[in-house]
Amino acid sequence: MKHHTLSVLTTIALLTSFNAQAQDNTSPSITMSSYAANKYLAFGTGSVLTKDSVAQTDLFVSFKSGLYVDLWNSRSLTGKWNDGSFGNEVDYGAGWKGSVAKSLILNVGVTYFDEPRAFTLGAGDILYPHAFLTKEFRLLSVTVGYEDYIAMPGSGFKGGSLVSLGASWSRSFGKASLHASFTGVYDTGTIGTSHGFIARGCAGADWSQNDRLTLNVLGVNWFVPVTPHDKRVSNAMVFTGLTFKIK
Repeated sequence: MKHHTLSVLTTIALLTSFNAQAQDNTSPSITMSSYAANKYLAFGTGSVLTKDSVAQTDLFVSFKSGLYVDLWNSRSLTGKWNDGSFGNEVDYGAGWKGSVAKSLILNVGVTYFDEPRAFTLGAGDILYPHAFLTKEFRLLSVTVGYEDYIAMPGSGFKGGSLVSLGASWSRSFGKASLHASFTGVYDTGTIGTSHGFIARGCAGADWSQNDRLTLNVLGVNWFVPVTPHDKRVSNAMVFTGLTFKIK
């Protein structure tokens, strides 16, 4: 799939959702989360962005129409803010998520990675269109994904794409819940990485204090390169934090 194809599809989905939202007076759902992590690994490829501890926050707003907007930030706990470290980042995202058929959920969107110096749009930044199609089963969910990384003009990075197939599982035990996922990914050589296959996943344990506040007791994002020539090494990012839902 060419870069512009997914961008066009994303634009169509967003415009459709904006039109529906203009006729809907329902208040949006707002979710805020904040985490502390031992390092920052790129969520798609597992590349090490910083070995230093980071604080990461997210503001996610979704509407009944399926439209959502997202503002995400990473702050390295070493050095000054915006000192050029890849531990410091601001992301601006928008997309649409909804049912497209029985038990099929489409999530299509685009995110702008503003890094390594935030609020200086251009070189070094990444445009990230993405699409995920999920099928819900009784015990787990299966997701097919396509992620595109488009380097901005003047960037020292190369663009690339990820194609993935994965499964996720979650289970509640009263106020406690567990979740895990496993995904196989083909990487075309994203952002300077080697082309080949990687395995990635996550696991975590949460505790719901009430309908609005959840303690993310412990979580881990892990990555394992499968292709022998891949220079990446197996790695994991461990984090803990809080999630608060306004509605």
